[in-house]
Amino acid sequence: MSKLEAVRGVLSESGLWRNGRAQTHKFLLSPNCYEITEKQRAELEKLGEVIHQCLAGIGRILSTAVVPGLTEGGSWGLIAKALRNGVPKIYESIQCLHPSRVPAICKVDLMIGTDGRFYIAEIDGHNKHGMGYSTLGARQRRELQPQAKALPGVARLLAEDVWRRQGAERLPDGTYMPISGDNRIYLLYADQERFYEPEFQILRTELASMDIDCRVFSESQAVLDGLRQSIDYGSGSSRLLVDLPFLFKSNGMSAELAAFYQAGTVDFLIPPKPFLGAKAVLGLLRNDERNVRLEAILHSQIKPEALELVRQYIPETYLLHKNTDLAALRQRCEQERFVLKESISSGMKGTLFSDDRQFAFMLKQAGSSYYRFILQREVENRAHSFSYFTEDGEEREDYWYTRVTAHYAARRLADIIVTARRDKKVHGAPDSLQLGTIIV
Repeated sequence: MSKLEAVRGVLSESGLWRNGRAQTHKFLLSPNCYEITEKQRAELEKLGEVIHQCLAGIGRILSTAVVPGLTEGGSWGLIAKALRNGVPKIYESIQCLHPSRVPAICKVDLMIGTDGRFYIAEIDGHNKHGMGYSTLGARQRRELQPQAKALPGVARLLAEDVWRRQGAERLPDGTYMPISGDNRIYLLYADQERFYEPEFQILRTELASMDIDCRVFSESQAVLDGLRQSIDYGSGSSRLLVDLPFLFKSNGMSAELAAFYQAGTVDFLIPPKPFLGAKAVLGLLRNDERNVRLEAILHSQIKPEALELVRQYIPETYLLHKNTDLAALRQRCEQERFVLKESISSGMKGTLFSDDRQFAFMLKQAGSSYYRFILQREVENRAHSFSYFTEDGEEREDYWYTRVTAHYAARRLADIIVTARRDKKVHGAPDSLQLGTIIV
């Protein structure tokens, strides 16, 4: 079997391109896998540990900042505004429950600079998207390089985490002995997330092969069936959902799930803490404005060595607000490359590079808002050589810019999926590559 036939077979079996989705979910096929060294794997494992420590610390800090009368000073107000900005009201009463709790699923978008180092572009601890594509990348990798050393995979670590939560027995090899009847989780997605439904199904089938019954249902289905019926409260035990999505059309359903969470009858693999997906977190962690009080607050809840290590990976980053010295930053943007990013956004949405024609205008707008944007030094993304297949099946080679997405599950490095484009604005697109990863 040729490599083209192999990757086509994986795509066909996954169902991603069925029912007219060959165009809406299209990407270029490649015979390649992305390669990391054992040293890089260990580096990313360590990075994941300190990121989770930082997220837990940020959770504790916000939980303190929002209590009326408990804090004093502008830095606490800065934190509260930056992390609550753009967060729907449904989360306000519950996002500070379990302050130290971190997501079981966390994505970290990385760039590789021309110096060969990893740099953090985004830490997203409030997003279930991408797990299906990571699973698809792992399947492609297994088909193309079945003997290669690889990471355990998102589904595998997620399944083990579910068994652990259900009290399953841990075996000597580190896996868990399944418990009959306690293997069910629920993935509810909002109607505005319909685009991602095919990748949710990929994750569902992979989990099924590991004895995890993942029930995938849409907001509309839950409305039609009734929420309680959809997530089956028959046994009376606590129910485990992947996350609490923002439901534009069903505020009552969101409120009911929030109430279940407060009562302890529902739990989430990704806790309802939207601030853990905000780019403002990068600005707070870096503290490039050298705010002495903010620094003291950070050190009160995050170990200095963890904070120092994560700062080595985050490019210089500024939280923009009305008191920012915008003139000084504007002058720097004329001399150096920066990127303007909206704090609550996905992919390349709300992102502008300093050589964009709209950049100066948007920078002024961002500077007149309160913590809605960050300004981050642009990392010059190193181009990599990968092969790809044309529409007629011909194999060609070109240079590509990459976005390396490390998926952490249960605080461990689960897998890496790489998106590559010939444009530095790297995102999933019909002219992009989606590559699985091997360890060399």
